[in-house]
Amino acid sequence: MDIRSEDRLDIAVIGPSRFPIREPYAGGLEVVVAKEVRALRGRGHRVSLFAAAGSEGHDRRFEFTTMAAATGFGDSFYPPGGYEADAAEFDRLMDHLAGSTFDVILNHSLSHVPLVRAADMPASVITTLHCPPLGAMQEAFDRLGSATGQVLAVSRSVLSAWQIPHGAEVLPNGVDISIWSPRPAPTGPHRAVWMGRIVPEKGPHLAVEAARRAGLQLDIAGRVGDRDYMNRVLAPRLRAAGEAVRFHGPLGRDALVPLVAGASVALVTPCWEEPFGLTSVEALACGTPVVVLARGGTREILSGQPGVVLVKPGPDPASALAAGIPAALTMDRTATARAAAAAFSHDARIDSLEARLRGLPVGAAL
Repeated sequence: MDIRSEDRLDIAVIGPSRFPIREPYAGGLEVVVAKEVRALRGRGHRVSLFAAAGSEGHDRRFEFTTMAAATGFGDSFYPPGGYEADAAEFDRLMDHLAGSTFDVILNHSLSHVPLVRAADMPASVITTLHCPPLGAMQEAFDRLGSATGQVLAVSRSVLSAWQIPHGAEVLPNGVDISIWSPRPAPTGPHRAVWMGRIVPEKGPHLAVEAARRAGLQLDIAGRVGDRDYMNRVLAPRLRAAGEAVRFHGPLGRDALVPLVAGASVALVTPCWEEPFGLTSVEALACGTPVVVLARGGTREILSGQPGVVLVKPGPDPASALAAGIPAALTMDRTATARAAAAAFSHDARIDSLEARLRGLPVGAAL
């Protein structure tokens, strides 16, 4: 029997363990989880969030503390013994979920434990892939196959990088257009904006150089996720740029949205195969044209999208970005925002997710 359309579901959402789900959000993954939880609760579902210590609206009895308390290890590294301690906390959570009455478990973590324990659960487990392959997770897929549960990916680009023996589907991210929406057109000298995690793979140093070559001032907003990269690569460029570049650090939406909506152009500078490119979509929803390096998910989701200048990375990406800026400055901001709202609606994403949940076998609670 399937879950009936009129039923409100008991849903467990497993978030990432490294950073809390709260503003200012640490990165796109935390944003996606927060939006999903908020939207599902808004539709009447009973949603329990299991996330890092310091999150908002989560179950504190099973919060993840190992990485939330760690400092100085950046976005990609664990302190000594950290991975094992982190996995133990996930095992403790899965022990709880194994005895629960949830109808479905939505797993957004970067841990292999929910995959390994999926077959123990009384409810269906749906894991969403947000990033390139992680060794322990891929090993779980290789070893256990369909016993790991259902799998979604945020883009075809991400999915193609993994090997999922039992198959997976793509469910793209969306943007909350009630938050990311146009503001009055910017006035005064053209300014560019860059937002995201301050890490090598996001490449904010390329935005500094591209803005310099194009003669634009630049705002940068984001959390420092790699202190070494910040000190060695980005900070010297910020000092050299002087007042032409303003570094804001991490910003909550109340400050970030006006900054992005008030910019003449957004620069998106991935130095890896970007899994999705949520910052691109958020800027477009504000009507702010985007000049973006076409890598991974950005190439996939933004091809043909109004308000976008896709740039081939090439040997000199900063020059290529700078060369794309003049065209972006002439683009229709109203049409850009309208097209983004139509193509990347978060409501449409939740509609699609709910349709998947309705087709699942009834969980223990029903």
